[in-house]
Amino acid sequence: MAAVGRSETARTKLDCWHPDPSQRQADSKSTKVVIIRAASGQFPRAVCSGVQRVASELDCDVSFWRYRQPVTTFTELLDQVEALRPDVLLGVGRMQDDLLLGGELAARRQELGAAVLVAAGIQSFRDVLGVESEGFLGPSQWEASTCHRHDYGPAAPQVLKSMLQHGSETVDYPMVQAYAGALVAQRCVEAAGTVADAALRSMAGILDFSTFFGRFKIDPETGRQTGHTVLIVQWQQGRKVVVWSPDQKTGDLVYPWR
Repeated sequence: MAAVGRSETARTKLDCWHPDPSQRQADSKSTKVVIIRAASGQFPRAVCSGVQRVASELDCDVSFWRYRQPVTTFTELLDQVEALRPDVLLGVGRMQDDLLLGGELAARRQELGAAVLVAAGIQSFRDVLGVESEGFLGPSQWEASTCHRHDYGPAAPQVLKSMLQHGSETVDYPMVQAYAGALVAQRCVEAAGTVADAALRSMAGILDFSTFFGRFKIDPETGRQTGHTVLIVQWQQGRKVVVWSPDQKTGDLVYPWR
């Protein structure tokens, strides 16, 4: 592995679990967060930027470590990170990076309050790592176990039935996200009465509605999604359990993770 190492350390205010600090309940004494991210790519940078944006009421030491791709082992980097004894570790890379990192973390039995990997939110994470996936947390845009009020388009059971009928054994959020995106486009066309790009973009900034996927509302100036809520899932006894948001959770967070 071509390790870049520690890129920066910032003393900042971070909710170690989610954007609402008033809901942080797992560990009021956690202070150290380590983020391991790919050195290139817009997505890792965007995720890390999001971590900084949600920094608010809680004082944590946040360390960013970068690695260059392709990566074949995280041993050297994890040796350095382990010496910091972080409370929370977040990994942000490509699917294969997160699988490699997850496997090495599980093998180490490192003492952590929580291990969060972006790839942990999909079934393939469990399929590849097996029992070693236990305890990992990850983000998910949608889970079949959740229930959203919707005022446009089909309900979740109809969407799932349609996808399963077409040969899908597992329906993860990336698949239904595409379906929801098509519904949003359809709603904009109906409201705008045209397929002209400018008119559709303007209408998207005005509309506020919900599909089976959740609420759609964007900032009209930036286009940033403000209505949809990201879920946090944790692998527990071989299944994904939604541990956040409070109104959609299907179980409690297991903390510490191991």
